[in-house]
Amino acid sequence: MSGGRRNVPTLPVPLLRDAVARETARLSLRQAAAQISLSPNGLRNFLNGSAPRSATRAKLERWLSNQQRVTRPPNIGQLVRLLDELSGDLSPQQTMRLGREIAGLLAAAYETRRLSPPRWVQQFLQQYRARRGKTASEVA
Repeated sequence: MSGGRRNVPTLPVPLLRDAVARETARLSLRQAAAQISLSPNGLRNFLNGSAPRSATRAKLERWLSNQQRVTRPPNIGQLVRLLDELSGDLSPQQTMRLGREIAGLLAAAYETRRLSPPRWVQQFLQQYRARRGKTASEVA
């Protein structure tokens, strides 16, 4: 991640919540919160359904992307890290466009094989289609 770049959320909140819940299940709430740099109450509130602020969301995504555990399907941490690396020199608007195009390519690949796109692909499609036309400040 480049130092001066604003961190643009890349995951839909429900998908982020599920991925964080899976990763934090192996730790105590206090341990997970300390690793993420959140208060235990803030982490608990997020896991129980509260909407995160953009700074909290960035911390959650950054922590998740640093987890080395391989999970199936898909490894959300690796996906977040890859998208962040690919868009390191891009503007927030370009990063959102990249996310939209990746989601579209994934859906098209499943459809080409005559498979229904998995739920996580559908969530990415929904996230980026819903954001079309909004400014970067409205995305966070």
